[in-house]
Amino acid sequence: MNIQTIHGVIDKITDLSPTAKEITIELDSPLTFLAGAFVNLFLEDGGEKIRRAFSISSDAGTKDSLTLSIRESLQGRMSPLFWKQDMLGKSVKVMGPLGKNTADKMRGTKIFLFGFGIGVGVVKSLAAHFANRPDIESITISTGSHNNEDVMYQEYFKILSEKDARIQVRHVVSQNDGTTHFPVGYIQNYIDDMDFNNSNVYVCGQEIACTLSKGPSPQRVQRTVVSLLRLFIETPLKNFFFVLLNYCASKVSSIF
Repeated sequence: MNIQTIHGVIDKITDLSPTAKEITIELDSPLTFLAGAFVNLFLEDGGEKIRRAFSISSDAGTKDSLTLSIRESLQGRMSPLFWKQDMLGKSVKVMGPLGKNTADKMRGTKIFLFGFGIGVGVVKSLAAHFANRPDIESITISTGSHNNEDVMYQEYFKILSEKDARIQVRHVVSQNDGTTHFPVGYIQNYIDDMDFNNSNVYVCGQEIACTLSKGPSPQRVQRTVVSLLRLFIETPLKNFFFVLLNYCASKVSSIF
């Protein structure tokens, strides 16, 4: 797809959790993209133009606007602005679509989508894409979060699964405050009942989350990814395809 630079306006900002927001941008012209893509967002702050890459969380069928899921970054320049300033009506530029880990690489009919933290935004876009494919047999969605407050897009996935019997959703939280109704632990604790033969698997999370005090620990991310990778490596699977997107891959690679 051709990379474009399009002007837009921030039309809506939705709180996803105390540390995550979804930004809706109305575009001056249509943007064609594939689920799994990201864009570079440009805006001015203090007279200086700044840029930040964000994954697209909206349905690829919507072309005149797009949504971006963002996490508050203690070390960032752009994302903190959405917590400190009123960004509604702000003029921006969007450059994209960018990225190679897009839905067209997954041609199987049994889909597993694992979203860690802000990576759930990408899973949201991918889920919409695969739900629109009549050839898909099943879509299994697993998200990993700290606690009840951090579980993102609960209502969206609930409605999606209620409308489509092929879709199963499981939210896992690592912290139990005594009130949670979600499974407690980590994503890898709840994969024994999954059959990965003849499947495509997509794992997504934000690399910077490994290093920030508000994000998940590097150990947690490593445990999750390593457990998944070892399962896929040690189990004889047929027609299996795996995508690891920006998921602390540099930290994990040293383990193997």
